Amino acid sequence: MKEASKRIEWIDLAKGICIFLVVFQHVSVALDMDYPLRTQVTSFRMPLYFILSGLFFKQYEGFIGFLKRKTNKLLIPFLFFLLTTSVIPYAVINHDLSLKLFFSDMNGPVYNFAIWFLLCLFEINILFYLIQLVAGRLAPKRQTAVVLVISLLLGCCGLALGVARVKNPLYVCTMLTALPFFAFGWWLRRHTHFLSQPFTLKRDIPLMAVCIAIVATCAYYIIFAFNDIPKEGVPYIYLCGIAGTVLVLTLAKFIKRIALISFWGRYSIMVLCTHQVVISVMHTLLQRYLSGVSLFIAVLVSTLIICHLSIIFMRKYMPHVTAQKDVIKV
Repeated sequence: MKEASKRIEWIDLAKGICIFLVVFQHVSVALDMDYPLRTQVTSFRMPLYFILSGLFFKQYEGFIGFLKRKTNKLLIPFLFFLLTTSVIPYAVINHDLSLKLFFSDMNGPVYNFAIWFLLCLFEINILFYLIQLVAGRLAPKRQTAVVLVISLLLGCCGLALGVARVKNPLYVCTMLTALPFFAFGWWLRRHTHFLSQPFTLKRDIPLMAVCIAIVATCAYYIIFAFNDIPKEGVPYIYLCGIAGTVLVLTLAKFIKRIALISFWGRYSIMVLCTHQVVISVMHTLLQRYLSGVSLFIAVLVSTLIICHLSIIFMRKYMPHVTAQKDVIKV
């Protein structure tokens, strides 16, 4: 069976919506501009990414094989772009090869901070694999419940660390906080018919309405990269993250495909790894001539165009460092 026939088309659209929201948010941060519904979008933007990742979790042929696959897909792209878009520029400008700019000094001059997600997701995959091993020793009827309970308990630990403002080395605290989202994605695909059921007005319109109501009324502004958790928002973080994700997935299921956005979704790792550098360059160039909303639109559009072209380039010339081909033989 060819790879194309295995793909769920509307999942690429959902991933495309997700990466668009990431780029949109980072443009707004770079330009220090607010936008309507920022809190609501932020409450599910990163949970959507983690849940989408959990949807496709597989144990493969054992831990060593699993580790090799995740190294190829996540760790190698992270290390490559860390070196080429953060460490080397920092070294050239500051004459300092210290990795503290990325791993310790979270407020320091980081040139491509967006790639934190790849390292965090790599860690989540390893942790979730170990949870699966623990649950695998139990009776089959109990395994799913144990996986979800352990994930939720660890997630609560992550929330507690975030509320206490505990430092977040190597995004370990974020990993714990995001683990329940990843587990929800795993559960959604393997224990429900959500992915295989077609969109129906009778069922899905009320579902979307409920999700909108939850996100509209319960959202809190959360910075997942820093595990910055507002104390008053703790009871709603998982509720809003899941509701917003279900909303986007259901909408994507209804639309099925938007060629450009679905393309970005299919190769979202390339957009993730390049967009922040592009934003910085375009902001520096365009702010000489534009300001306000016009600058925001110009930076956003030019970033998306350049990232689109970078996908075409990297698919052909950089497949091994963008998760398209394996560096380590599996």
